[in-house]
Amino acid sequence: MAEMLEKVRTALTRYKMVGAGERVLVAVSGGADSMALLYSLWWLRKDFGITLAMAHLDHGIRRDTAEDLKVVQKAAEDLGLPLLYDRVDAPSFAKREKLNLEEAARRLRRDFLLRAAEQAQAQKIALGHTRTDLAETVLLHLLRGAGPSGLKGFLPVSPPFIRPLILCAREETQTFCKTYSIPFHDDPTNFDTRYLRNAIRLKLLPQLRDYNPRVEEALAKAAVLLAETEEVLEWAKNRACSELWRGRGLDLLGLRALPKPLQALLVRALASQHGVRLYHRHVEAILRGIERAQAAEYHLPNGLVAHIGGGLLAIEKAAPLPQGVWQLCLPGETSIPELGWDFRLAKIARPAQLDSHDPYLVYVSAKKLQPPLFVRRAAATDVFRPFGEGREKRVRDVLARQGIPRWERERWPVVVDGRGVVWVVGVRLSGEYSVEEDEKEVIFIQARRI
Repeated sequence: MAEMLEKVRTALTRYKMVGAGERVLVAVSGGADSMALLYSLWWLRKDFGITLAMAHLDHGIRRDTAEDLKVVQKAAEDLGLPLLYDRVDAPSFAKREKLNLEEAARRLRRDFLLRAAEQAQAQKIALGHTRTDLAETVLLHLLRGAGPSGLKGFLPVSPPFIRPLILCAREETQTFCKTYSIPFHDDPTNFDTRYLRNAIRLKLLPQLRDYNPRVEEALAKAAVLLAETEEVLEWAKNRACSELWRGRGLDLLGLRALPKPLQALLVRALASQHGVRLYHRHVEAILRGIERAQAAEYHLPNGLVAHIGGGLLAIEKAAPLPQGVWQLCLPGETSIPELGWDFRLAKIARPAQLDSHDPYLVYVSAKKLQPPLFVRRAAATDVFRPFGEGREKRVRDVLARQGIPRWERERWPVVVDGRGVVWVVGVRLSGEYSVEEDEKEVIFIQARRI
């Protein structure tokens, strides 16, 4: 008992898993790992000043789960601990949510434990994951082609979850239970090699031990190193994102100067802001677009769209083209969320300098305007005569020459009156509305993205 208890004690201390006065909810399935976890924490509870509660979930997968519950209930009675119990239908949930059974069970278990912890007023949830589980997870993710995030497996502490058995092998938990007559009931599905994780445990790991008898330790060490590597990558990603962020996306020139792996992390980070994890093929396509630095559009899972253009890489929810015409208050402010712009208008005394050096602020002839003024998206048929030029041009051609990508040209705002296009916002003022020398008052129009 002493050797395994010391490993649990070391894990609790090294990883600062618990604090004095905390309640720990122990997830107990009835198997050897969870029963060894329960009794280890019971024997160490006074040393760390913690109290315990138990939680057990029947996933509705097997017919013999009553045996699991009996083992768990007996332990709760022997130790005098409160037990929270629930039963779910993991197979039906998997079918409904289109998940494999293992993932469905994991999600249901996590949700149950979080609810149970709240009910038990527990600050921590102890899971029975061992070093063997960590080795299996690393191999499982490796076979699926995971990167550092997956290959690190799971961490000793992922608040509110803690893994006090992280330094123990599975054989140790079974020996612990048998030595001290702690009853347990193994799940028979753990021996079904049709499940990949079971095949790794029962076939692959034993073969790897022929090459390295301490393969579990080696894989656990690799997981720790990869977790440290990911911390560095996370720091680099956050710093680069902060430095390159330009309002709605990342600066394309700065992005192209970064190493490709860091570019990929930033692409994934933009998508994760919308709760979407990108497939490798999507990331690779966007990276090729970044390298070409040409305007491009990429359709991604869950209705996301990646846009490269206007000096930016942006990943956004695909939105329908705004339909409508919005009247501007003169004087006053008008917010148009559908277009993503605010406008402020006023009639003011003519300023000494009409060139504001701000592309989103213009002065327009009060005499030539035919109010009311409206804003709408640029239409394919819109034409105007840009200030300083002698002939009419299509609005979208002018936008294209400004380097504005096609998908933005289709929704770019223009200010119009009763005669035509007054201002292609942020781009060019129509020469038909330029201020004349004798005008004492002008119309001030300012636009701002929202």
